[in-house]
Amino acid sequence: MTRTFISMAKTGGQGKTLVAQMLALQHEIKGVPVKLAAADSDTLNQRSKFGRLFPNVKELGIGEDLTKVKSSTDPNLAIKYWDEFGRTLLDGGFVIDVGANVAAELFAWAEARNAGALLRRRNTAPLDLIVATKAESQAIEDARALLQYSFDKNEWLPFARRFVVLNEVAGGFSRYENDPAFKRLKAFQGMGVGLIQMKRCESDIWGLLEKEFISVRDALKLNEVDLEKRYGIDVWTGHGGLTDLKAWAAETLAAFERAGLMPGAQLGGQFGAPAAAPFSPQPEPLGIGSN
Repeated sequence: MTRTFISMAKTGGQGKTLVAQMLALQHEIKGVPVKLAAADSDTLNQRSKFGRLFPNVKELGIGEDLTKVKSSTDPNLAIKYWDEFGRTLLDGGFVIDVGANVAAELFAWAEARNAGALLRRRNTAPLDLIVATKAESQAIEDARALLQYSFDKNEWLPFARRFVVLNEVAGGFSRYENDPAFKRLKAFQGMGVGLIQMKRCESDIWGLLEKEFISVRDALKLNEVDLEKRYGIDVWTGHGGLTDLKAWAAETLAAFERAGLMPGAQLGGQFGAPAAAPFSPQPEPLGIGSN
């Protein structure tokens, strides 16, 4: 079954683009065709970060056009602008990296357009939401709020499945075991949300990948000679770095698969039914509309 995967976070720096990268790599390893898209509002570059890591990324929201939308007094202009996001969902079979600063806008677009009704009527490929968070108090609360918001808005943007990636780049989550926000985040498992551990990559070449905008997928196709000739990396550093990167990528993708996060997975059916807030009968302010 073709699926569309949407990687999202309420704030930047949580690892959502890395999650999108790993999903693209996973598709390639399994020989499953996939299209890539990014919805971002970065006005400094003509391409999103995802677009700088991969060729042929469909840029859904970036640069001057979106700046004009944000400054316009016509509320319908923003709705029309994000219709391209809607066309991408109808097309299906995408990995979409959603910028932290436009997540609320996409939910607002979906509600304004009553997107869920059309997506269901067109029997569109199921949508999976993946929320990434680091082990920081505010980041954990933001992830919880974003997940809650996705349930509240499920009628308009219907997700078949939801996952949380616990990104250990800033350390493990064990110190938050008694944190109320983390307990509430984990409680979403009772609503069918999958929790995935993504360990920190300790590869010596990780800094190079970030500096040069080299995707994990492309880095795994290099060898120590390539690293030495192209980037001046010592051969042993390159060899060890690639070994560690391969091991980390394999472990990360294995964690994805254990949770059922993979191309063509049948778990979860097509679209989830509209869901009420799982923890409180009274809606609470989530702050999803602010950055």
